[in-house]
Amino acid sequence: MPEAAEAYRAAAEQYPDVDGNLDRCTLETPLTDKACGSALKAASKVAAGTAERLRAMDELRHGAVISAADQVDADFSQVGQSIPCYGLSSAQPPPPPLRAEAQSICAEAAAITKTEWNLFRSQVEIASGADLG
Repeated sequence: MPEAAEAYRAAAEQYPDVDGNLDRCTLETPLTDKACGSALKAASKVAAGTAERLRAMDELRHGAVISAADQVDADFSQVGQSIPCYGLSSAQPPPPPLRAEAQSICAEAAAITKTEWNLFRSQVEIASGADLG
């Protein structure tokens, strides 16, 4: 099913270095690092765009890729909802006594999103038989 790779590549055209940029998000990345936030947002947009294209083609045939894409988007939506992780929300920064805890929560949420991203890319590669590079 080369459609999966084609849908991925079409969605990724706007974010050509999404994988490399995700490496900016580490356990030590400060809460204020908007580059990490942009990389996480780009991954979510590429996954959502891929899923949208595949749904338009044949949702049942591409179910595994769509499910993986939906999980990236769901995990991303959790990053920074109530804590200002990486500039992704307008929430106020936590007071100094809570910053270390907020940093840990944001880093963990980013790590989960990155893991789901890797699973999504694997599903695209499995479905299409193509190496995405």
